[in-house]
Amino acid sequence: MQLHQQASSQSQSFRTSEGPRTPHEPRFNSPDNSIQRGDCSISLCRIVLFPDDPSNIRSKDDGKALIVTILRQTYKQNQFSVSKFLYIKVVSLLVSICDIAGVDGSARLTQYIYLIDSLPFFLVPSTLAMSDTEQDLLVALDATIEAHELEKVLAVFDSAAKEAKQTGDFLSYSTILDMYLSEPERFRFEERDQLLGHLLKILEKDHALVYEIGWDLPALLLPFLESDYQFNGSLREAPCVYRVLKLFEVLARHGNPKELFLKSTELLSTLLEKDATTDDAYRQKKFYDVKLYCLFELIDSCLRRIHTLYPSRFLGMTVASFINSLYVNPIHSVDEMDFRWKRVYSFARNYHRPPLPEKIEISPEELEKINEDEDFLQRKLLTGFVTEAVSMATKNALIGYSTDLFNHILRLYKTAPLNNFSIELPVLDRLYELALSFDIDITGTFKRFLSDSRSLIDALELEGDFDDDKHGHLFEKLLVSYQKDVATALVANDAKTVQDSIAGILILFTHSVGPSRNLKKVRVTIEDAVALTLRLVVPGMVHDSYVHHTLGDIAVFWSWYSVVQGSTEKLNLALEISKIPKLLLQAYFQALLFILISSRTMPNLRFVTLTLLTKLLAYAPEDTSYDFLMDSFKNCPYENLKTALVGVFKELTTKEKADVDCLTTKLSESSIESSGGPPPLPKRNSSKKTSFITLTESRVDELLDIIQQSTERTLVAIDKATKINEESFSTLVALLNLLILLKARNLVTKEDVTNVTAQVRKKVQNVEENLHQDESGATAVNFAGILNVTLDRLSA
Repeated sequence: MQLHQQASSQSQSFRTSEGPRTPHEPRFNSPDNSIQRGDCSISLCRIVLFPDDPSNIRSKDDGKALIVTILRQTYKQNQFSVSKFLYIKVVSLLVSICDIAGVDGSARLTQYIYLIDSLPFFLVPSTLAMSDTEQDLLVALDATIEAHELEKVLAVFDSAAKEAKQTGDFLSYSTILDMYLSEPERFRFEERDQLLGHLLKILEKDHALVYEIGWDLPALLLPFLESDYQFNGSLREAPCVYRVLKLFEVLARHGNPKELFLKSTELLSTLLEKDATTDDAYRQKKFYDVKLYCLFELIDSCLRRIHTLYPSRFLGMTVASFINSLYVNPIHSVDEMDFRWKRVYSFARNYHRPPLPEKIEISPEELEKINEDEDFLQRKLLTGFVTEAVSMATKNALIGYSTDLFNHILRLYKTAPLNNFSIELPVLDRLYELALSFDIDITGTFKRFLSDSRSLIDALELEGDFDDDKHGHLFEKLLVSYQKDVATALVANDAKTVQDSIAGILILFTHSVGPSRNLKKVRVTIEDAVALTLRLVVPGMVHDSYVHHTLGDIAVFWSWYSVVQGSTEKLNLALEISKIPKLLLQAYFQALLFILISSRTMPNLRFVTLTLLTKLLAYAPEDTSYDFLMDSFKNCPYENLKTALVGVFKELTTKEKADVDCLTTKLSESSIESSGGPPPLPKRNSSKKTSFITLTESRVDELLDIIQQSTERTLVAIDKATKINEESFSTLVALLNLLILLKARNLVTKEDVTNVTAQVRKKVQNVEENLHQDESGATAVNFAGILNVTLDRLSA
């Protein structure tokens, strides 16, 4: 070890203060070797170098006791400025040296202490950083510290508390707690509970001690909340949780409120789920929730005890720390939303302005002006807090408004719902009511957003055929608008205003409509829904950071809402859609497609969105729908999505308009509020039956080209052998099955079918001939078998 080498190399040059001082020897500014503040190095070795009786060091325990005493005395006598972290390292280092010294190592101990005193990380200037070698030295020496028995630790807590009370040396007690509580894993769970229980008794009896050292305890106590608990019962049964909660209660009542507040907000901002020692993601989240609860309740309690003229400063820090915590710990489930929102609701609803200082040295007029400004700022911070928390908590998770509405529509028309999904979030109901009590104009904000969205999209400049420049200009405007109005921070970029979250308000308004089935609360046309969807979804197509899953969900919700509302008002959906410029409509379809792409792990939203896309493509102008689908087949990079779009294309080319017109009639003749009786059956042969997309000869040729391209992507020639590309396999099978249906309806010629069959079968045969060389083995056999069965059906 380098320490041993340095010690032995310098042992010959070691001299007492009577002789010449070596270059590394500590400086002494007086004949009696007293230590002076301001000396270039903090000499901890005066007493150790010349102990009254070195022979007293007979054991490791004697050495430890001596060194700790020396360190305390030196600290108290000289008041030198060192960080708490460095102070702990000094203690650990000296204790380790005593272990090295052994029973008869007084002389070696003297040399080690001399060497330690000259190391640069004990110098006064705090800006001097440790070298890598010195850091390695500390790590190595830390590893030699012995684990203390629980009884001894408890005794140390007691004796140190008494000494701190007598001497006023509270930093020493804080250091001792750091030493013994910083590594909970050193103790069994039962021992941890005893340790915390003993500390609780000490602190309950000594409020002065709590006031002085309380700020240091939250960071030490939080790791004790973690255990092997599986969260399959009451949280009270989890090891140490009750003790930690009681300790936090003592801190909240008797700690220094300002110091505890600052420390707790700092901890909350940096608290991470992944910091938990367990690898179980579920338990990581649960432990995080408990830690969040402890910290946020402590912050709330401390905030009430801080006397200040400017409470908005402390409220702003509280809000910022919680929002930062939401940012660094994304939410992925409704259960997580529920827990976080309960904290938000409880805090915002029960918030009261902290007390004023006991002594106010300003005039009553100035005080009144300050109070008015502070009341306004606090209100804005609370409204911003509530709306931003709603937005951030739903960025990566869904509440499911579109699925809930879709199920409701299906039930109304005696159709089996998609599933039993329904929205039950009482806490969001309360947040909506709380926002109203804060005078947030939720309905007005939603209506203005719709109006602004329509104004943003100038239909006149989008008239005509598709144009890349027009398309790019539209996307640019939507992105700039999103950055300015939706993707806002709690505090504006100019740091002069506090803003409510538009996204949060949109979600709150949607919540007031969806679960309550209040489908007449506001009028939304299909044009409104298109504009709203483009404004909320297109920015996410440009940059991943703007993807907000719940905003995509409410875009689908309001699209379905507009369709249903239009039906009840007996509006012609096809006519309403035809009023929308083609470029705008194609961009809208692309936005719905993007929602499908970005919600791969959200099957309900995917199904509802795909159903909406199919319905709107059916009612859109035929050329617009056909061009959109062909463009998607050619350019969409997601094969699983292409497979779904083949199904949409099949519906539009084989289903007849009368079938969907019948559904429209049902919607218009039925009440949206109640199911009533079953809708009347349509008359037979009541309308001319035509498909939504007519397959002309040129369109069939284009479809055959797409099948050929899919064949080449799926059955790939590599070194004279054909391999199967699993990613595009499902798309090829879907296209071949579509061809079977088109053949049965005489929409394609036998010659076309024969050519496709021959081309694909030849490649499949090549795959089968090289199966013995194919590492995929059984998978390739299965894929080849599926293709052969499909080709047999196609050629039958």
